[in-house]
Amino acid sequence: MRDGATPPGEVRRGRADPEGVAMNNGGLILLVFLAFLFAWGLNRFRKMLRLGPVAYAGVMITFVIVILALYTQTQG
Repeated sequence: MRDGATPPGEVRRGRADPEGVAMNNGGLILLVFLAFLFAWGLNRFRKMLRLGPVAYAGVMITFVIVILALYTQTQG
C-alpha cells in the first residue's frame, strides 16, 4: 500500500485535499479579479458614457450574470 493511501473499506477523514481546494478556488479568484477590473474600468468611463445610477447598476448586474453563467459552464 502506498503511503497516505486509504485501505479498502475505510473512509478517509480529516482535511480536504489541498490540491483540489486550490483548483476550485482558482476560478473564483479569477472571477473576483475580473469583477474588480470591470468595475474599475466602468467607473473610469462612466462619465464619458454618461451612465446614470440605474444604467450603471444594470451594466453591473448584466456583467455578474454573464460571468456567473460562464463560470457554471466550466464546472462539473
